[in-house]
Formats: sequence, structure tokens, C-alpha cells
Amino acid sequence: MGSKDHIRFVGRGKTKIAMAIALFALLLASVAIGVGAGKVSAQSAAPHFTLNSVVATTTGLNLRDQPSASGKTVAVLPLNAQAIVAGGPFNDGWYWLNYKGTKGYANGVYLVVVDASYKPIPTATATSVSTATPVATSTATAIPPTSTRVAAATTATVATKPRSTDVAATPAAAVTPDYTAPTAPGDYTGLWLGELIYGGNVRTGPGLDQPVLKSWGVGRRVLLYQAVTDSKGGVWYRVSEPPEGPMYVHSSLIRKIEPVKFQGARYKGKWVEVNLAQQITTAYVDGTPVKVTLASTGTAANPTTPGVWKIYWRLLSQEMKNGNLGSPDYYDLKNVPYVQYFQMSGEALHGTYWHDDFGRPRSHGCVNLSIPMAGWFYGWAGIGTIVYVH
Repeated sequence: MGSKDHIRFVGRGKTKIAMAIALFALLLASVAIGVGAGKVSAQSAAPHFTLNSVVATTTGLNLRDQPSASGKTVAVLPLNAQAIVAGGPFNDGWYWLNYKGTKGYANGVYLVVVDASYKPIPTATATSVSTATPVATSTATAIPPTSTRVAAATTATVATKPRSTDVAATPAAAVTPDYTAPTAPGDYTGLWLGELIYGGNVRTGPGLDQPVLKSWGVGRRVLLYQAVTDSKGGVWYRVSEPPEGPMYVHSSLIRKIEPVKFQGARYKGKWVEVNLAQQITTAYVDGTPVKVTLASTGTAANPTTPGVWKIYWRLLSQEMKNGNLGSPDYYDLKNVPYVQYFQMSGEALHGTYWHDDFGRPRSHGCVNLSIPMAGWFYGWAGIGTIVYVH
């Protein structure tokens, strides 16, 4: 996000009117090309749906009152629920849907069009939450890592996986939890990167009796900050870190990808690492990590620039706009929070309200963070803080 938003060109002509108009038009065209290719905002890989088409969900999905993961839930759509497209796309692939008379917004990456080739996702093999029992053992080996460039929750991936609400419907040996995860907040020793192998609920605490906060689909990346056992012996992972609110996912829904890699004392004092391979942003004091979070950096088409940079401009909030109304990647995002520019082409750390798919490349070059984490980095860092991108 944020590339070249702040750059403006003003055409000036002092001779003949016709020449001035021609030069001004040429300058406008060059700006449109430069900004359109800029690295300004995360754009979704969501498919395109036409107005009044019928779509179906590929996982349990919240219908929200605004096109953002931070919107209030107005309805919960179960797997294979069908709705009518009433508008969109908005804000990075969100669509306005009419579900049985209730209208709200949903992310298009979790939708498929209902046409002659549509087949509902099988659910007959799913094990009931009330009967599924995870096995508490630490003998499982890590599953080989997958590419960080694969889009999350694609229709094909979801279609091949059974889905249950909280507990995986697979043989227990395939989903044994890892007890080597940290056990206390702020302890990043043994921190692992993980991935959801089944779509499921994110709860505010470890246990089926805890409130459901939201649902995530297959492929959503997570950091396994803490392993917690509930009152019935089930193992849950805490997948958020303060100042984010508490979020827990049952261990059977997650597989390990690889350990989080830290840099040591590369620089003195406060500095920030952006790991493009792992899609992780870390705040350090000397060689000690003091905050670790998932991020979404630039896609292959608009990569985040590797190098050693310094924060040079900060804004509590900013409108970020790219291209023009006719361009395929046009967007106009109001009130992007906690913006910290570190690279002169316009790449920045900032908060993100238009997607909740951190851990995957999604931006036009900026480093997308959750809003609470972006606020923490804004309060912690300052002008001149080193940002090491690699």
C-alpha cells in the first residue's frame, strides 16, 4: 500500500494554449501510469462476480455491515449457503450480498459462482463437534512447508477438505498438537508459523464454551504464540498477541509450517525486520524480539523492496488512492491508520481494515499489519528507525 500516493505533478505552460494542453495531458498520462504501477495497497485475489448472480460459500462465513473484516456481523452463512450479489466489488474484493432478505458484505475469496458446473462441498464426512476428540500427544513431526505465495482459501483447496466448526474431522494421528509452543505472552522462544488445514472458528478463549469471534478459511496463516489446554483436555493455540484481542483456534485445525526465524543483534537499539519469505514483521531492541506479528507485503507484481531503510514520514491517518476509475486495480481507501513510510517510492508500514488474511503477500508494496499491531509499531518506532526488508 501507499506507493507514490503522496507524489503529485503540476503541469505548467507559459506559451501557446494548445502546447500547454498537450503537455498537461502527457503529464497526466505519465502520472496515471506511474501511480497505477505503484505499490500502494493490498488488492485481493478474489474472483469477480456480476450483479444479481448467485454465489455460494466455501466455508462458514460472516456477513458484515461494511466491506471489512472489522465490520459488525449481521448474519452467519453456513457452508454452501447461497446468496445474491447485490453490489461490488468493494474494498479489495468484498461483495454486497442478499442472503434470505438480509443484506451485508462478504469477502469474495470465500465465494464461488453457482452455475451449471457448481457442486456443493461435501460435508457428510465431517465429525460432530460434540463427538470429536483431539489426541494430546507431542510426537507428531512437522509437515513440510508450503509456498508463501499460494493464495489462501481457494475454491479448489476448500473443496478437497472436509470442514467442521472447531475440531478437525480427520484421524487423530494427522492432527496431533505441538506442545513445544510457548506458554506465556511475550515469550517468542520456539515460536512457529502455522496454517489452517480446515476452515473453522476463532474463539476469544480456549474452549468450545468461549464466544466465536470470527471464522477463518483453509490456508489462513497463523503464528502459534501459545499452547493452552481447555477444561476437557483439548489443546488450543493462541494466534494473536497483545495489543490484539485474544484469539484461539483448536490445534486440530492447524499444521505447523516452520519455526519463526530471528535475526539476532543485526542493529543497535530499536529496529524493525520485515521477513518477506515468512511474511512476518518483528520489532527488535538490539538482538531481542519484543513484538512479532504476521504481515502482508507486496505481491510478485508489486514486491516490497528489499534493503535497509529508515522511517522518514509518519501519519496517524491517510487516504490512499491508486490509478483511475478505469484501471483494473483502482482503489480509494479512506483513513488508512498508523502510516510509517520507510522507502522513498512510498512503501510503508500501516494498519489494514480491508482484509484479514495476514501471512500472505497481498499489497502493492507496503507492509500491511492488523490495526492494533500497526498502532503498537507507530507508538514504539519513530523517525529514523531502521526497517530491514529481506
